[in-house]
Amino acid sequence: MSTEYNKPLPVPQKWSREFWKGTKDHKFLLKKCKDCGNIDHPPYYYCTECMSLEHEWVEASGKGTIYTYSTTYMGAPPVFTKEQPFTLAMIDLEEGPRMLSRIVDALPEEMKIGADVEVVFEDVTEDTTLVMFRLVK
Repeated sequence: MSTEYNKPLPVPQKWSREFWKGTKDHKFLLKKCKDCGNIDHPPYYYCTECMSLEHEWVEASGKGTIYTYSTTYMGAPPVFTKEQPFTLAMIDLEEGPRMLSRIVDALPEEMKIGADVEVVFEDVTEDTTLVMFRLVK
C-alpha cells in the first residue's frame, strides 16, 4: 500500500458502498437485479434494465476481454505524468457489463483488442482499494 497517494479517489455513494467494501476485501462484486437478473456496472441506484430497486451483490469472476483501449504517452494530468505511458481499456466482463479500467503490468505494445484480462486489486490507502486488470499470459 502506498504511504502517500495523491491521485483522485472514488467517493462511495449509497448505491455503490458495497462494491467498495468488496474491493477492500479483494472481492470484485457486481450489483444484480433481483427482478430481471440484469447486472449493472457501475452500480446505479436502480436497475438500468427494469428500474427495480431490488438487488443483490454477487461475486464476479474477475475475468473479461479487452473491447478497446487507449494508451496515454504524454499529456496526462500532472498527478499521472510519472506513470506514463499507461493504458485504459473498456473491458467486457464475463458477467455481461462493460467497464473502464486501467491495465497494469503490461507494456503498451502487448495490448490487443480481444485479449483476456483478469482483475487485480491495488490498496492505495488504508480505506481505498482500486480495481484494475492485467493481461492473462
